[in-house]
Amino acid sequence: MQITAASLRTAGCWLVLAAALLVLTLNRHATSKAGRFTYKSEVWADKAGYYVYLPATFLYGFDARAFPDSVEFRTGKGFQLDRTTGKVITKYPYGVALLQSPFWLTAHALSTEKTGFSKLEHKSIDIAAVFYVLLGLGLLWRVLQQGLTGRQAVLTLAVLLLGTNLGFYAIIETGMSHVYAFFAFALLLHGLHRLQPASTGRNSALGIWLQIGLALALIVALRPIDAVWAAPLLLWGVADSAGLRQRLQELLSLRVLAVLVGCVGLLLLPQLAYYQYLKGSMLTYSYGQEGFPYWARPKLLEVWLAPEDGLFLYNPVLLLVPVGLVLLWRSRPATAALVAMVALGVSYTYAAWWAYTLGCSYGHRGFVDFLPVLALPLGVALQRGANSRWRGVLALGLVLLIAYNLKLSFAYETCFPTDNDWDWASWWKLLTA
Repeated sequence: MQITAASLRTAGCWLVLAAALLVLTLNRHATSKAGRFTYKSEVWADKAGYYVYLPATFLYGFDARAFPDSVEFRTGKGFQLDRTTGKVITKYPYGVALLQSPFWLTAHALSTEKTGFSKLEHKSIDIAAVFYVLLGLGLLWRVLQQGLTGRQAVLTLAVLLLGTNLGFYAIIETGMSHVYAFFAFALLLHGLHRLQPASTGRNSALGIWLQIGLALALIVALRPIDAVWAAPLLLWGVADSAGLRQRLQELLSLRVLAVLVGCVGLLLLPQLAYYQYLKGSMLTYSYGQEGFPYWARPKLLEVWLAPEDGLFLYNPVLLLVPVGLVLLWRSRPATAALVAMVALGVSYTYAAWWAYTLGCSYGHRGFVDFLPVLALPLGVALQRGANSRWRGVLALGLVLLIAYNLKLSFAYETCFPTDNDWDWASWWKLLTA
């Protein structure tokens, strides 16, 4: 492999970005500022519910009685420890812990404190989040180059990272599932992008389907609800009826089905084993009474526009996505329709959920997972604007929207101040804080 000046520049840019993100997240979570056992910690509330699989698996053998005293309360009650039965109880899936595990194991080996909740183990979560967001952006960069120029692909990624809540979950809320799901969806689209050449050989195609199967398995292990709208993406890149027929034939072939089902089944086994341990049945719904009470009257306006975590209010740059879909329709109507269907489907799913704002959520965090899907129409809109006489206006607008998002991101204290969806006064206070 020949090393060129261009490849060195590219590697240098990625290294600079990695260093910047690491400095930002480690500074944000410095113990002197945030505290190890506070709501600003990497392991708190929901984040602790994802994390607990790590010490439970590698240190305590899923015996609640062996855990440090009161650690469930000191980490925000994201999990429960039943010291009578010895059960470690969490409603959250294990996928986040799976992806964090290499970083956590390294930190645990280096740490002098072996409780599973040491300072170094907390910091490993920040490093993991930066690693996966960079890996996701790198995979997405490859996908975007199919329809955009290299510069426009880079611009699109920069806008995603700086102008949406992706940066918030890569730097601030590093223990949540969303940056890891972002990576999984980028991995899925990258695999589907690799299927495009008609000359793909049998052996290489099987490797590509293995990547796709791994991505689907990770999506299920990270956030099972995402799998509902990941499944239609298996038609990504299909342009016409002949392509649809060919893709369906591939998907239904015994060879591909075995790869996809095998990957998903293999990564589901630990979760099913945990449910068997917890409830005595592998078929368990861990979220109890939580469901979709608003299915007949979905809270779409609240999900999209409300001061309490509305998607477009906190990520206004995403208003370019509908524009990009119109433009994309002219050249790739099937892809535009697929993206629109997934975006509307995700919106409806969350709008029907009992906690349609997802509780403590900056800019409606559920959409972070699907930003790789929205990246193409966003990039198309940005490319059209950059090639028009209005490019100066576009550049100024992007700077202002990015500044707006960054201002809100670093003023946001993980939760909206009130329970009133339409509390504009609290939103304004955040903006001017």
